[in-house]
Order: sequence, then C-alpha cells, then structure tokens
Amino acid sequence: MAVFLLGFAAASYLAGGFVRFARDVALLTTPPEAAQADGIVVLTGGEQRLQQGIELLRSGEGQRLLVSGVNRGTSAKALARTTGTDSALFECCVDLDYEALNTIGNAEMATRWAHRHGFRRLLLVTSDYHIPRSLLEMADVPDAPEVVPYPVSPDKLWRADGWPTRLGLRLLATEYAKVLAVKARVAWHHVVTADGERRVAGHVGSQASFK
Repeated sequence: MAVFLLGFAAASYLAGGFVRFARDVALLTTPPEAAQADGIVVLTGGEQRLQQGIELLRSGEGQRLLVSGVNRGTSAKALARTTGTDSALFECCVDLDYEALNTIGNAEMATRWAHRHGFRRLLLVTSDYHIPRSLLEMADVPDAPEVVPYPVSPDKLWRADGWPTRLGLRLLATEYAKVLAVKARVAWHHVVTADGERRVAGHVGSQASFK
C-alpha cells in the first residue's frame, strides 16, 4: 500500500509539474525591451529561429548575431540564401558556431562569444518549448551574461485556441523530461562541488592545527 501511495504521489507531482511547464511555455512572450541587448544568439533547430534572429539584427536589436550549433557542412552563404539575407550582413555581423552539439554546448559557446565581444546582455532566440532548458543551461555556466529569452512558437506546436497539438503535446512532454534531467544534473553538481569545498576546507584546517 505504501509503495502504491508513493508511486501515486510521484506521478501526481510529475503530472502537476508538466501542466505548469506547458502553461509557462504557452505564456511566454517576446520581451518588450529587446533593444537593450548587446548581442543576439540563435540556437539552431528550426528555420523560424534563424529568420527571427536575422530580423532582430536587421532592426538593430543587437550589435552582432551568433548562430550556435551550425552543421559543419553549412556555410554562411548557404544560410544567407536560405533566409533571403544579403551576404554582406553575414560577413559583417554574423558569427557561426560549429562546435556546440547540444544545449550545454550552446550555453558554453554563447558565453565565450559574449566575453570575446564584451557583451553583457544577450537576446536568446529559440523555440518556446526550448526556452526553460536553455535558461537552465546558461545559468549553470560560470560568468554567463544576462540572458533575455526571445521565444519563437513553431507552427505545428499550438492550435488556434492556444492548446498544444498532438505533436506539440509529445514535444512538450519530451522537453519536460529533459528539463527534469537538467535540474537533477545541476543539483547533483552543486552538491558534489559543495562537498568537495568542505573537504578541502577541512583538510586545510586540520593541517593548520598542527602548525
């Protein structure tokens, strides 16, 4: 009976968390003060993301644009053609990151890029369902700049009445599981780091007592 109750409580907690996650994603809106950002970062994964990032750059919402996680076989010229952008804009103000393989890599490369250009505030352009996990990963990078999320809503994710489509529901559920995994990893990392610091402090203290 106790096992059943524990399982029911865990399932209820996860279901409630998913509902909150889906609601928070649905309520995401574009920032009203986007123009105050120094740079723009687009996380690859959809043409809408890149198109939105280009539009923000054109309108002066950032000094430069980083496209993070680009396939190694994709050139700046190809992206310019895909988005209908003058290649001169890419040559001038767009940087491509070929190193990042996942959201963790995106966060690390975006932070390095920001430091290299002296940017302290970034617009982060990605799909709305990807925003929560992206922010968690950025927050876990040491000395990360301030990040302002700029959500892009995929056409196939939401219905006209604001509810997710069947595909959107599956996508949200998958992303929610990834968010939980990130939270667990970050929490464990902090526990291990704190324990290591305590051990080092205790070792130093014990050495000092013998002097």
